Amino acid sequence: MSKRKLKINNFLYALFFFTGLSLGILLIWPGILKVQNRRCFFDILQDGSDGKVSIGTILSIEPNYLLKIKNAKSTYSKILLIGDHCFQK
Repeated sequence: MSKRKLKINNFLYALFFFTGLSLGILLIWPGILKVQNRRCFFDILQDGSDGKVSIGTILSIEPNYLLKIKNAKSTYSKILLIGDHCFQK
């Protein structure tokens, strides 16, 4: 295979990968396109980043999500749960 054809193939593979990733995220979290939902996500992350969470943030999250977030073992799982709360409304 020539270098030019290899570059075109790599570009197509990357294009299909990122298209699939974007569509997958949109299917899982359809609310990610709304500014209000993204603001919810970033506000919760920013408020909890210093280790202290305000009462307003705690009251904005449903109790079942609070328990799931508290019991999550990794930071990645906690971020996914916060995303579920904000983007699946």
